[in-house]
Amino acid sequence: MLTLDRLSLRFDHQPVLDRVSLTLDQGRIGCLIGPSGCGKTSLLRLIAGFLAPASGRVMLGDETVADAHQQMPAEQRRVGMVFQDIALFPHLNVTDNIAFGLNHQPPAARRARVAELLALVGLPGLGDRYPHQLSGGQQQRVALARALAPKPRLLLLDEPFSALDAELREQISREVRQILLREGITALFVTHDQNEAFALADQLGVMHGGRLLQWDSPYRVYHQPADRTVADFIGGGVLMPGRVRDPDSVETALGPLRGPLPAGLAAGADVDVLVRPDDLVIDDGGPRRARVVECLFRGARMLYTLELENGQRLPCLAPSHHAHGPGTSVAVRLDLEHLVVFPRGRG
Repeated sequence: MLTLDRLSLRFDHQPVLDRVSLTLDQGRIGCLIGPSGCGKTSLLRLIAGFLAPASGRVMLGDETVADAHQQMPAEQRRVGMVFQDIALFPHLNVTDNIAFGLNHQPPAARRARVAELLALVGLPGLGDRYPHQLSGGQQQRVALARALAPKPRLLLLDEPFSALDAELREQISREVRQILLREGITALFVTHDQNEAFALADQLGVMHGGRLLQWDSPYRVYHQPADRTVADFIGGGVLMPGRVRDPDSVETALGPLRGPLPAGLAAGADVDVLVRPDDLVIDDGGPRRARVVECLFRGARMLYTLELENGQRLPCLAPSHHAHGPGTSVAVRLDLEHLVVFPRGRG
């Protein structure tokens, strides 16, 4: 449904997007994640038709809607958009907000579509209310219903849940995914919340400095990051120094680790090994000792910063039933099923 082919964008001759390419199949949900200023929102605006590319092209289905020479008007693209600030019309009730893009339809068809969408988003009977009479979650559902009303071929959502509290954001994101799947809508989200991205996405993209570093399944982005930047940004991991022993193992401060290594690494080569908080386990029978430097209570889990005997500090996510205070010595072991290794000094 969506194809971006080497898409670039500039503001005042400054690069904003650099040769971004991706495909998103019909009925699938994609998410873009990355630090502020990396180009996520600019990419959505370019797809929607609010900005024009400097080079490359945007395709919807088999139709080119934008390239460096032509630009289909936004209103002709059949692309819906849900904004971060929701942007409901305060002087219109819920029914009229949802029906705003249906003026070309007969009144009976408009009423039927609005009733269908109110039921779909879980707000039957609230059509006469105004936005100020709704909760934040209800307003978000109305914004989604308004975007879905004209039956767009692609839906774009720019951090739509950022104003909601954490618990409601998780609930709404699950509900929105189910609604999109039931409607068969192809959607592309922008979010800054990794947990939200993992919960929503069929395909996940990590952006940095205007470039799309990896476009893959959430599982592969987490367990097989394409480069150091992706590894550093996703999952809160730490790169631990190591040295190649042979083609299938690396020596580290936590002992030898076995697994496939990047091609071309000779014995003795210096590397960095990705260790995530869930890879390190506090275990009384563990072969190494570590000192607790910091502990952060996370409810069911405790996030520790542990210092090994060589001074290396690593994160550890452990059950909070038994808390270990700062300065405590604990035994640890690695439970690392996906060995991710980067040659030292390379990007």
